[in-house]
Amino acid sequence: MTKRVQDFYASTNNNERLIQFMVAILVRNSLSQGIFTEQLKELIREVYLTAEPNDTMRRCSPFFKRCFSGSEWKGLIKKLFKNESNYFANTEEARFYNNYLGSEGTLKNHREDLIYHVESVFEDAEGKKHKLTIPDTDPTKSEEQTVNILRTLSLLTVFENAGVRKFVEYVSYKTPGLTIASAHNSRKEKKAAQASQTKNVPEAATQAPQQEKEQKQFVQSIANKKETGQLLPADRETRHTQAPREELRSEAQDDTRDSLPETNGNDSASPMNSPTSDGEKGRENLQPATKKKPNKPAELPKRPDTSYMRYGKSEAQIEEERENKRLQREADRKNGKKKKRKKRK
Repeated sequence: MTKRVQDFYASTNNNERLIQFMVAILVRNSLSQGIFTEQLKELIREVYLTAEPNDTMRRCSPFFKRCFSGSEWKGLIKKLFKNESNYFANTEEARFYNNYLGSEGTLKNHREDLIYHVESVFEDAEGKKHKLTIPDTDPTKSEEQTVNILRTLSLLTVFENAGVRKFVEYVSYKTPGLTIASAHNSRKEKKAAQASQTKNVPEAATQAPQQEKEQKQFVQSIANKKETGQLLPADRETRHTQAPREELRSEAQDDTRDSLPETNGNDSASPMNSPTSDGEKGRENLQPATKKKPNKPAELPKRPDTSYMRYGKSEAQIEEERENKRLQREADRKNGKKKKRKKRK
């Protein structure tokens, strides 16, 4: 925090905003038993002793009285207010709140196993409520002390949200005590991961050129094989470890063909090429059996097409069947037989 305040003043040289930030730090320290560092004290002394007086310096001067010696403080009052009566008339509110900023807690309610926060509510310039949480606070501050310490923020105009002043009016507060069962900080994990990556960068940097060199040699060997049809020495060294499965399979098939005996047209072994040793017989038995092509059957005469008997009738057969049915109906009519009618359901 100290460095951020110093960097802000060095970059902006805005003493009015700096003084208001200092008052907010005093409020934070008062609720959490913090210490106003020596570096900030020196910065305040520099501003009040060297800068031209303005309203913010005059209004907030009581908060920094402890930063000056007795003689320095008297000379500062003359510089800012010309006399003590003007000082008391223009700093009444700031002197009232300053009495609470430096007071000690009066309650005896602190427990070692609890962490306390001050959760306060303020209204902004538009009357909207917003919450301010101050972590890790001193629970021994009484209600009167805590309320007036928080009301000190209403003197500040530097804190805004979208152009709307934030701490206009104090509303309420509470100080809950919390027991931290477990905790996690993702930022610490990220920092540890970044540190490990930075540590591994030199090793990766040395491995990358070697891998790139090996890839280039492999690509170049493939190109030379395509052009010449021969293997380079580097390829011969790594042939049995990096050859693809298809290449190994084709070599195995070639070895199998060489170990099998040649056959004549009747697929029987030739006496000249028959195996002559037990080792060769064993190798022959280990080879997969080759399938003989079956003999083609002799061509048989075609059967007559009888599909019309299964799937239909010829026109002559249909006409003959119709004529037979007509003659049968006439014979039945002459014999007095009546046609059976189907009953309607």
